[in-house]
Amino acid sequence: MSNKVRNTATYVTTTTVVVSVVISLLVAGAGGYLIGQRVGQSSAKLESAVVATVNNEKISKLDLYNRMIRDNGTSALDEMIQEKLVDQEAAKLGVAVTAIEIDAEITKIKTRLGGEDAFQAALGQNGITLDQLKQYQAFQLKITRILGKDVKTDDETLKTFFTENTASFDKREAKARHILVETEDEAKAIKADLDKGGDFATIAKAKSTDPGSKEQGGDLGTFKRGDMVAEFEDAVFNKLKKNEISAPVKTTHGWHVIQLIDMSGTAPTFESVKTDVKDAYVSSQVSEKAQTWLADLKDKAKIENTLEKKES
Repeated sequence: MSNKVRNTATYVTTTTVVVSVVISLLVAGAGGYLIGQRVGQSSAKLESAVVATVNNEKISKLDLYNRMIRDNGTSALDEMIQEKLVDQEAAKLGVAVTAIEIDAEITKIKTRLGGEDAFQAALGQNGITLDQLKQYQAFQLKITRILGKDVKTDDETLKTFFTENTASFDKREAKARHILVETEDEAKAIKADLDKGGDFATIAKAKSTDPGSKEQGGDLGTFKRGDMVAEFEDAVFNKLKKNEISAPVKTTHGWHVIQLIDMSGTAPTFESVKTDVKDAYVSSQVSEKAQTWLADLKDKAKIENTLEKKES
């Protein structure tokens, strides 16, 4: 699909959940794992455990452990302290998370990413395992349960949130084609030619400046909300009917004349996605509160961090 209309921020938005997991787990995954393995093992055992050899020279588990501590130890330990604080607060408040609930969250992520293959690819690309993701989801669910109970979710509040974020709940997929030119006058002339019966594909091949689609007659294939730049997306999903050709649309790439070929599904209504709206609203409110809440937990806790003492 053409990069002259695609929203380059799409994959950051679409995979927000996985990206946030990576931020947490790439740090804790390496250092955190080794710290866990370190407990109960003597320095001698770590030194004798070989993790690699280079031209017959050994790299021991202790060498690796010390490197991980040096490079990631502080961040990893901070993450583990944070997890422990949340676990303690959850236990105090009687908040528990089941394996079934964690699996349900994983299923939601898979759906957002587009299925099992995309999910596995995201895990692999970011170097995290399913078990790490489940651990993170348990952590997130506990925070959501603790902080979410005070979030107001009356219909008026949720309807306002839905109105402000309708595109996020729109699961439709569109098939469209476009002709991209540099000026509005060029776009108006092309629209006039099309209105007189001009062939869209022929004009696209002759005049479009989009190298990614012009040879296909302007065909952009199938795409969903969030895949395209905002102005282009607004025309396709909000203004055009099937087979209708748009007036010139301006984006950062130039001027587009767009034809909607097909649209799957129907536009979301508040009632049809109310459950999703509630979940998303609560999540947004919890996210706003979480950092301050976690900092407050840490300030009130008695914490002895020997790594901090070493560095001071």
